[in-house]
Order: sequence, then structure tokens, then C-alpha cells
Amino acid sequence: MSDRKFERMTKAEVVAAQRTWAKCVTEQDIDGLLALYDFDAPDEPVLFKPTLTDIIRLDRAGVRSYFVGGDPDYPNDACFLERGWKAVEFQSAAGPILKAGGLGYKDMGHYTFIDGEGNSTRADYTFAYHKLDGRVLISLHHSSLTWLPPPGD
Repeated sequence: MSDRKFERMTKAEVVAAQRTWAKCVTEQDIDGLLALYDFDAPDEPVLFKPTLTDIIRLDRAGVRSYFVGGDPDYPNDACFLERGWKAVEFQSAAGPILKAGGLGYKDMGHYTFIDGEGNSTRADYTFAYHKLDGRVLISLHHSSLTWLPPPGD
């Protein structure tokens, strides 16, 4: 088990991390994006289930491949960052919410990705955050397309 020292953080720090995440997506900044995830504990891997694939990833290579492609271990990745997102809007359901013990936050809601032509893609998200060495990091990221009832139901 890791002896890492988690730090207290504020809701404002989590919201700032979400804004940074959105900015990295719109600027196609893969290095900045990867820096927001906690990949440094082999006994506590990041849990990453991205929106447009069914493959759960546990390491930097898997997360990187989802965003930019090019990894033969993930041949179906479609380069999420290259979709030309111009904005990402988070709509939290009730948070971010302080986790038990006060050393992390969790958040769930919808986020909308808007491309250069104004088209939007809405997805559901769940993120968990903790703070190490002064940095708010994502330890869990689950995203899936929002379910919509069939027309006429």
C-alpha cells in the first residue's frame, strides 16, 4: 500500500481543475490533460472509462491513447481531442461533494462538448479527485453518452 499523503482541498480547487480539464480538451493539450490524472501509484491505478469506447483504462498509455490515438494496444481509439471541441460545459448534479474523511471530492453530472460548427455532444460523467503535492488530481473518470428515451416514449 502506498504511503502517499493526501491533502485537504476546496470545492473551488476542484472546479478550477474541471475548468483546466475543459481548457486542455479545447486546446488539444494532451500533456496538460494527462497531468491532471494520478498515474503515480501502482497499487491505486487511475480508473478511466471514457465516453466513446467501452474499454476501461488503468494507466497513462491507455488514457493517452483515448485522447490522441496511436497505441496499437487500443486500435479503435478515434482521437477524442481531434474532434475539434471548442467548448466543454460541466453541469454538476450536486457538487462537487466532499468525500468522507475530507481528503477528496466526487462529482457527477452532465458535460456538453461543442464543436467548431456548434454541434453538441452531451455525456454523463463521474469524477473523483484528491490532492497530492499541492495538485488536484483525477483518480476516477467515468463518462458515457447520455441515454435519451426513444422518440415517442
